[in-house]
Amino acid sequence: MLSSIVLIFILPLASQAISNIRQVSDIPIQWTNCSTWTDQLSIEKVEANMWPPKRNQLLTVSVSGAAKEEFVYGNYIKTIVYRGYSLPPINGPLNDFGVEVPVHRGPVKMIIFNSTIPEVAPAGQYDVFVKAYEQDHFEVMCVKFSWEFSNN
Repeated sequence: MLSSIVLIFILPLASQAISNIRQVSDIPIQWTNCSTWTDQLSIEKVEANMWPPKRNQLLTVSVSGAAKEEFVYGNYIKTIVYRGYSLPPINGPLNDFGVEVPVHRGPVKMIIFNSTIPEVAPAGQYDVFVKAYEQDHFEVMCVKFSWEFSNN
């Protein structure tokens, strides 16, 4: 079952390009700041194009805030946890989030999740952790958001 969840979520995420990113509406979502005191981004809000997520619909989640310091490049790690089981993480450059590097001090907006939720997504709790790091491996940000699907 875990392997089918991996195929359901990871393959569409890995294959999406920045050109497919849609405009995010201003629906605030409940989220947790899992950053450390060394984070480079002061997060002001996390928004989605719809909330709660729905099967067979595109979910786009963005983070807005202010960069505390300039950084030249960076990478991210995105992990989906289903019922306590971590799916294989997705790694990539910050450019995948629609961020042009170098990032200068000031306002920053990143698209941290942009995927169609599969029709066959099983019921249960989903937690998404997105961590970003800059060139010196200092944390840029860490965001966690969650949702739950029922059997309906």
